Amino acid sequence: MEKDFFLARQPILDRNLKLYAYELLFRASEENSAPADLDDEAATAQVLTNAMEIGIDRLSRGRVTFINLPRKFVLDPNLLPIEPTRVMLEILEDVVPDDDVLAGVKSLRDSGFKIALDDVVESEDYEELMPHVDTVKIDIRAMQESDWAPQIERIKAHHCKVLAEKVETEEEFQKLMSLGVDYFQGYFFARPRIVRGKKLPTNKIALLRLLSRISDPETDLEELQQLISQDVGLSVRALAYVNSAANALNRKIDSIKEAIVYLGRGTIRNWVVLYIMSGVDGKADEIVTMGLVRGRLCELLAQRSGLENPDSYFAVGLFSVLDALLDVPLEEALKYLPLPQDMQDALTERDGDRGEALSYAVSLEAGDGEAVAYRDLDTAELADIYMAAVQWGDTAARQAGLE
Repeated sequence: MEKDFFLARQPILDRNLKLYAYELLFRASEENSAPADLDDEAATAQVLTNAMEIGIDRLSRGRVTFINLPRKFVLDPNLLPIEPTRVMLEILEDVVPDDDVLAGVKSLRDSGFKIALDDVVESEDYEELMPHVDTVKIDIRAMQESDWAPQIERIKAHHCKVLAEKVETEEEFQKLMSLGVDYFQGYFFARPRIVRGKKLPTNKIALLRLLSRISDPETDLEELQQLISQDVGLSVRALAYVNSAANALNRKIDSIKEAIVYLGRGTIRNWVVLYIMSGVDGKADEIVTMGLVRGRLCELLAQRSGLENPDSYFAVGLFSVLDALLDVPLEEALKYLPLPQDMQDALTERDGDRGEALSYAVSLEAGDGEAVAYRDLDTAELADIYMAAVQWGDTAARQAGLE
């Protein structure tokens, strides 16, 4: 019997906080832990096949793709139904690096795959394997901070790139940067660097208020037209986007009102919100992409579950990354956003239907096993919803010029 599966992805950023890769995380069961009779290798094969059907490049936006690899697939590279282009095979920490594994890794490298080692700590067992490895992951939560430097130095001595995972604070990121770490994975980039007593500048307050009005489903066509028209740059980009999308009409759309009517207020709203958010300087593009995916996922969950006002679910998902974008606590940002109290409670306390949808989105994003159940939607529906949200968010980000 074919099993439904879940796919989540976690971004990996470079030293400039630009997207370098995604790690694809898979679950093949509705249970939080794997059933006793689940064949890990069979489940991995099923997942890889489905990932191929979706398209590796579509899932990873054309970046490097990290895929976890159990022992059986290391020993028999012919089992891998994927092209090696931009694929980083991540050998799990429980794979013993014996002679058979060494031979398998050499064969994978000869086939064009890049190799990563997951959660490797200092061990002589890995010395023979290291010359064939491109990247080594270190779990900074599994070691003392005093051990970071010698561990990184040892890995660098083998001419391998170092990827630090579970990086959770700006301070950790800066320390690891100074030690020469190449890539980073964790929530540090999606959390604010809080400065005590920091006040939002006037232009960011205006940005928040504009976001709120555009995202409010009660904002009528005339007000939406006026809001967009007040910003010359916004108007120009909106019309350029509409005309590129409307080229089948064989005529030019030259008014904001006509653009809104043609595309629909939902499409225009989504694009304008994206444009505004992508204009926040100095922040990782991936934060904006994450907000878009969360927003769309929350919106689709509401639509499929028959919940009222799905537009407001989009706004909740999108606004959930405002703290990271603006470098202030979320509660501070919300002071300037005239949102209804239930929406504020959804953002800060995860209360109500919107809060439930947001909690689900965040859990699925993290590859959490608890994220395989939401209301009455079955596993297959949820997997489809998540992939639709990812693809929509990626497309919207690309249209806004985000890399």
